Amino acid sequence: MKTIITTESCSDIPVSMLEKLNVPMVPFSVNFPDRTVLDGELPIQEIYDFYEATRQIPKTCAVSPYQYSEFFNRLLEDPEVEIVHIGYSSACSCSFQNALISLQDCDEKRIHLVDCLNVSGGFGLLTLKAVELHTRNPQWSAAQLADEIRKWVPRIKTLFIPEKLDFLAAGGRVSNAAALGASLLRIKPRIDILKGELINTKKYYGTMKKAASQMVEDFLSEEPLDRTMALIILPKVRIRISWNGCASAC
Repeated sequence: MKTIITTESCSDIPVSMLEKLNVPMVPFSVNFPDRTVLDGELPIQEIYDFYEATRQIPKTCAVSPYQYSEFFNRLLEDPEVEIVHIGYSSACSCSFQNALISLQDCDEKRIHLVDCLNVSGGFGLLTLKAVELHTRNPQWSAAQLADEIRKWVPRIKTLFIPEKLDFLAAGGRVSNAAALGASLLRIKPRIDILKGELINTKKYYGTMKKAASQMVEDFLSEEPLDRTMALIILPKVRIRISWNGCASAC
C-alpha cells in the first residue's frame, strides 16, 4: 500500500512547499459579507484592509463533511492508497469532527486521522514532522505512521504575543475592554496553545521588542527543545538566540 500524508490550509505551509513534498491540502473557507473564498486564494493584505474599513474580521468556515469526503475519495480512487490526515485542533474548530463524520462516506479503513491539537505554525511543524517520519520509515504502514505522529502532538509547543489585541477582540477571543486596557497599560499577553486551546499564560510589559525577548528567554528555559525543529517567527523584532538559553533583542 502507498501512504499519502494530507493536511489543511490552516497549517500555514506555503502551497509551493506542499506541492514539493507531495502533501495534498484541503482548504478552509473565508467568508466576507459579499463573497466566500478559499483560504489561501487571496492576499493577507485584503483581510487587513477589510478590517481597517469595517473593524470586523471575515469569518473562517471549517471544512464540511462533504468537502472532506470529496477530498479523501479523490485520493482513494487509487486502490493502493492509504491516507494519514493531519487535522486542525479539535479544541478550536469543528473541522476535525467533520472529518470524522466524513468517514461514513469513505473507505474509512484506509483513512487515519490525527488531531494536531495545535494551530498555525505548530500545525505546520507537525505536518512537516509527519513527512520526515514517513521519509525515514517507508516500511511503516499508514496505521503505524499515524500512531507515531500522535506521539509528537504533545511535544510541539506553540506560543505567541499579539502586537495588538484588535484582531482577537474582533474575533471574540477577548473583550473590547480587555483590549483597551492592555493597550493603555502596554500589556503584552503571552498566548500558549495548551491541549489545543489558546490560553493566556503570562503578561509582559513594555515594548514589543522587550516582551518578545523575554518570551523567548522564558520559553527556552521552560522547554527541552529539539534544536532541529525550532521555528521562531518574530516579525519586525530581531532576537539573537544562543543555545545556552539566553535571548537578547538586537
